[in-house]
Amino acid sequence: MTKKYQIAVIPGDGIGEEVMPEGLRVLEAVASKFSIDIQFNHHDFACCDYYLKHGQMMPDNWFDTLVTQDAIFFGAVGMPKLVPDHISLWGSLI
Repeated sequence: MTKKYQIAVIPGDGIGEEVMPEGLRVLEAVASKFSIDIQFNHHDFACCDYYLKHGQMMPDNWFDTLVTQDAIFFGAVGMPKLVPDHISLWGSLI
């Protein structure tokens, strides 16, 4: 039985949201070529939009959510005009 690799997908902000779909296409192509079974688990936290809605960059249960993943595919974080860097960067540290 082949292991199914769980990958947390967190686009983040700005360019992260723009490049993530292409990055996922690359991972899917590699997985297909080498017969690697992967499952992408998408998350909307660790971005400034999440902070503006919830007052924190990540949910309280972020560790429990991510600890089960084999990898984290993270885009970018930061929109200084909306959320100061010291909040967005430190609040997204894993």
